[in-house]
Amino acid sequence: MENIEERLKKLEAVQEINDCLTRYCRALDWMDEDLLKTCFLEDGFIDYGFYAGDAKGFIPAVMEVEEGGHTWHSSSNVAIEINDKKAEVESYGFTAGGEVIDGIIKEVNIYCGRYHDEFTQTSEGWKISRRLYILDASFSVKTEVKAGDLGKLFIGTSLRTDSEKYRKLYK
Repeated sequence: MENIEERLKKLEAVQEINDCLTRYCRALDWMDEDLLKTCFLEDGFIDYGFYAGDAKGFIPAVMEVEEGGHTWHSSSNVAIEINDKKAEVESYGFTAGGEVIDGIIKEVNIYCGRYHDEFTQTSEGWKISRRLYILDASFSVKTEVKAGDLGKLFIGTSLRTDSEKYRKLYK
């Protein structure tokens, strides 16, 4: 059985890895390139199909893809196997988004997939050193404008780091 220090170190690693996955999602939703850079080793290998190469080149490539509309990224069902300063991680990714036209999204594109990641512990925390994205399904859904009380909600279709709604949560 591991001693308390080893168990605490493992729990801290698991939390840091989960925080990194959350930062990744948040960075893409808010178009925060600086936050996205905190998620990857610069020379880490990233394969998304449309891009296969180092993280340094991936970041501007994915930001260009995301620039076309508004998105919601989430990560779940995170499985983590830590081995010293490396970790094998698998998580599910759910992304929805679409092009903003006249202040609304008329069609939402939905992507369901999984991330096969290798994380490496660095002096700046755990970072993604290898990533393979596997797309399991994708589809589109037409939207409708909501009336009544739902129509009074703030519509977050133009959220970026310069928005008054943006909160810098990671330093």
